[in-house]
Amino acid sequence: MTEAETVAALAAQVDDLRGQVAKYQAIVTAWNTRLETEGIGATLVVRAEVKRMRETLDDAIARHRVGGPPAPWWLGLTREQYQARMADLHGWVEGFLRLHYPGYLARLPRCWPNHWEAAWELSTLRAEWERIYADEDNRDLGGALVWHEKFFPGVLDRLGRSIACDEAGCRVARQRPS
Repeated sequence: MTEAETVAALAAQVDDLRGQVAKYQAIVTAWNTRLETEGIGATLVVRAEVKRMRETLDDAIARHRVGGPPAPWWLGLTREQYQARMADLHGWVEGFLRLHYPGYLARLPRCWPNHWEAAWELSTLRAEWERIYADEDNRDLGGALVWHEKFFPGVLDRLGRSIACDEAGCRVARQRPS
């Protein structure tokens, strides 16, 4: 191959390379324009946030479908389980309810832990309170209104009538053999 032919071949290769570089520059320019106009980075962030929200929503729907926390169950407990559960309920009633609702709780005799109906009623009331208030991002206003209007006063009224203890002390404690 002569020197002129070599130079001509090299010139043809340079022209091909120039065409490829121009093509790649056009692709990069298109991507840059798209990034600037569409905000691909922002789009990725939004997509990740939508995915997270969908997972949160799926969890909430699954919890709602199941019906929230299970209803309390007092039957078949061992002595230790009963004592632990009653201590926990006692802590909630005396440490939370009496603190936040002292006027209402004046109707509930202090001997309530001696009464089975109180264990059932108050633990169920607590489960509903937790269902309504536990998820700070999804507190149920309708449920809260019903809890305060219907459930809480209803429980206190029923317990006030059923416990019916007096100055002589707890009727259940008086009935127990010594």
